[in-house]
Amino acid sequence: MNDKNPDDDADDVTRIAPRPPNPTAGQAAASASAADTQDAKTRLSASFRTQPSAPEDDATVIAAVKTGTQPPAPANPPNEDAETIVVSPAPATPTPATWRTAAMAKTLSFSTGSPSAPLTIGSVIKDRFVIKEIIGCGGMGTVFRATDLRREEAQDESPDVAIKVLNEEFRQDPELFIALQRETKKTQQLAHPNIVTVYDFDRDGSNVFMVMQILEGQSLRQYIREQAPDGLPFKQAWPIIKGLALALAYAHKHNIVHSDFKPGNVFITTGGDVKVLDFGIACAAARSDHDKTVFNARDLGALTPEYASLEMFENQPPDPRDDIYALGCVAYELLTGKHPFGKIEAPKAYAVNLQPPAIPGLKRRQWNALTHALAFKKAQRTPSIPQFISEFEPRSRITWILSAITVLALLSASGAYVYLYYNVDPLADKVIALTPEQELKIKDLLELAQIHYDVGFITAPSGSNALWAYRQVLEIDPYNKAAKAGLEKIANLCEQQAEELFAQNSITESMAKIEEGLEAVPKHDGLLALKKQILELEGQQ
Repeated sequence: MNDKNPDDDADDVTRIAPRPPNPTAGQAAASASAADTQDAKTRLSASFRTQPSAPEDDATVIAAVKTGTQPPAPANPPNEDAETIVVSPAPATPTPATWRTAAMAKTLSFSTGSPSAPLTIGSVIKDRFVIKEIIGCGGMGTVFRATDLRREEAQDESPDVAIKVLNEEFRQDPELFIALQRETKKTQQLAHPNIVTVYDFDRDGSNVFMVMQILEGQSLRQYIREQAPDGLPFKQAWPIIKGLALALAYAHKHNIVHSDFKPGNVFITTGGDVKVLDFGIACAAARSDHDKTVFNARDLGALTPEYASLEMFENQPPDPRDDIYALGCVAYELLTGKHPFGKIEAPKAYAVNLQPPAIPGLKRRQWNALTHALAFKKAQRTPSIPQFISEFEPRSRITWILSAITVLALLSASGAYVYLYYNVDPLADKVIALTPEQELKIKDLLELAQIHYDVGFITAPSGSNALWAYRQVLEIDPYNKAAKAGLEKIANLCEQQAEELFAQNSITESMAKIEEGLEAVPKHDGLLALKKQILELEGQQ
């Protein structure tokens, strides 16, 4: 989010344009004439046959859905490819909800008049953030690089942050502001290495803004366009896809659905890390009764049509399977450089029964997993992200070994004695006082560790695995029993894998697995005994 590039502004462009209400799948099917059907099929076929080089936007579209009337279409000069079309919608007739909103705004001293001066280089927000440069313009607003004066005063090595100043739609509607603030607070709890960190959400005059982690690198959309126009080999694409899947799985576990997942909302850092952005406009999949203000991307008509599920066009409640459809589209794009349906929206593609072209060289197992995620109807779609990972992840000999181990563990669970070895510590049962923030952090880390364990991220990749998460817990609470049991579980699993490899005479692989386990529990009896046995055998040869 630092390296400025003319293409960056197109990564997440919002087109505020007159767009008729989206038809439901049934309406689309009923109204699609034979000519429409043939036209859609021709477009899709041509898109893959000609492979056009001109990039298309994956722009979030904010349609005029609140006005009840459609504003006139703007006139563009001939041959002008206007990436951003801005139309001022006609004012809506006041409703009881409008009066409630006005009262709410008065109570909160929310001012939508007297706009603040335009932000420029050197502007100061909230007497704290000094604008340094414009990073780009996105679906929610403009992103700036800014220096946090408090961090600078504390001599922080990285005092810069990213500030997203939201578009006028958010500034003029206090009810949306309140709802978005609530959703942003929820996303601040998403402590995951594949999700960009959101620090704060506030306003300064008429400027509504979010403070986020600053990133160095490029969007996934730009990455695909510049470095993988024809797609990546599966082996190279899979780590990126899995990082995205883990981010979504973690959010879903916290009842948050992204709802606008696309390449423009994914960032590849210069260090190769994958980060998912813009959970700030995500939808909460489940809300408590007191959560009266319901906000989601559909309330503004904000979605990216080519990555939106069929159910989103039908205005159904947010569902994790919405994100799974979008993830399937992004995964296909990473592997081919092209959208699976030629950027045709789901209702139109469904109406004419379009199917994504097969990917040469992709194994049947991965292809089946991909088409499962791309199913138009959510009842036929992959039900969860962990299942997507399980279906899509390449199988190895170790996977089959783990399956056998799982069966054995289930068989022994009814009566087997499980020996948990803890390092000798006279204070092992000591309970230390934790702040509410620390308790919440530990809870999140333990959930994250379990997700990593379930999908097979045991000791790798670095900074995003079960071992790392359990260690983070123990840094906060050195006596946390759940974290210690988690490390023991990792060590036991490594011991079982090492024994299987040793039985197959794969000595090198067995020793590597032993060392992995000893990272979790250095004094693990079983691992040390097996290591001694292997070293003695090697010494006899």
